[in-house]
Order: sequence, then structure tokens, then C-alpha cells
Amino acid sequence: MSDEVFEAVVAELDRYAEQRLAPLTALAEQAAGLLAASSAAVPAADFDILEPMIRRQLADDPTMVGHGFAAGAGVVRDNDRFLQWFQHRATGIRRLKLNLTPGDPELYDYFDTDWFSRAQQDRTPALFGPYVDYAGADFLVITAVVPVIVDGRFLGVAGADMLPGVIEHALVAIMRRLPGDAVIVGTDRSVVAANTARWLPGERLAIHPSRDRLRWRSVGELPAWTGWTIALAATPS
Repeated sequence: MSDEVFEAVVAELDRYAEQRLAPLTALAEQAAGLLAASSAAVPAADFDILEPMIRRQLADDPTMVGHGFAAGAGVVRDNDRFLQWFQHRATGIRRLKLNLTPGDPELYDYFDTDWFSRAQQDRTPALFGPYVDYAGADFLVITAVVPVIVDGRFLGVAGADMLPGVIEHALVAIMRRLPGDAVIVGTDRSVVAANTARWLPGERLAIHPSRDRLRWRSVGELPAWTGWTIALAATPS
């Protein structure tokens, strides 16, 4: 019975993860439709069409603190780097304004960020964090991205900065159904969520559960784009 419960919890966690990705996929599809209509660089003003969807999805999803589109090189006319990115602020939803001027010492070069470069390299959805986003949100976030691909060409990403605490609360609510101590960890062994005080978010396990099966009754992989693994301890705390 415990195996059946574990499998059911993994399936529910999978559904939750895919729900978090759905708004990004929708935005990526809209951006791809916009860019597919032109074989040349697109004027920055054309991306204003994305704003209503970004604002609506940002307002409707309590996990998001930021959401938008980040263009690849040569995609936007006269702009080597271009962000159509909005954030929740105390004054409401506002567009994020960063220094994107090439050669400027204060340049925010998102081309070099893990979330952008990995999506460009792997051409698959990806998730990064939690980390402190000093340039954008200026606090702890988890960033998820979906690449925008048209005719095999990488044109940018649709992404979201999500609140780790909100994500953790939702994951733990699902994990409480498990008959024992369980933890979700990232590829770097850092704890994302646990249904017990035995592990704290942010701490790192000495060995990843996938390589330490003797200490775990069950181990399951969540969607590959998350990089997350859930493990049920073989012994109680």
C-alpha cells in the first residue's frame, strides 16, 4: 500500500509542477506566433502584444513574483538584449527596467545567466534556484523558463520568477500523505521541501538519494525540467 501511496503522491507532484509550467508554455507559444510572422528582427513595440497575457498570468498565479519574455540575440530590432518582463511590487504590477546597454559596466547580461544559457543550449524547459535575484526581484526566487523556438531557431525564453516559500508550502501539503519522512531535493542535493523538520529547505544532503538507495524506502523522479527528486526515508527520524 505504501508503494501505491508514494506513486500517487509522485503523480500529484508531477501535476503540480506541470501546472506551474503551463503559463510559461502559453506565453512561449504566443511569442513564437509573433516571431514566426517575420523573418527579420522585430521592432520592440511589437512585443507590447504580450503584455496583457503577462499581466493576467502574473495577477492570477500566487506563486509568481515576476513573469515575461527575454529575447535572444538579434531577435529585436536595434536591441541586442530585450526584456518584456513584469513584476509584482507594493504599488502593483510594474515593468522591470534594467540596464541592457551593451558595453556598459552596469549591464545586466541575462545571456550569461544559468536560466537563459541552459534553455538556449538544451532547448528544453528548465528550473533554477532558489537563489537571490539581486538584479531583478532582489530577493529569493525560483526561476522557471520555457524556450521559444521557431523553425529550429532559438529566439528567447518565456519565464517566471516564483516564490520558494509558496512552492514549498504547496509541495509539503501534497507530501503529507506519505507514510513517513520525505524530502524533495534538486540536482545539487539541496532540499526544496520536506514534510518533516528532519531536513530544512536549502540544506544539502551528503549524498543524492538516487545514489544512496539504502537510506531510502522509495525514490522518484519528478518532471525532468525541474531537476527534482523525491525520496521517502527508510527509517523514521
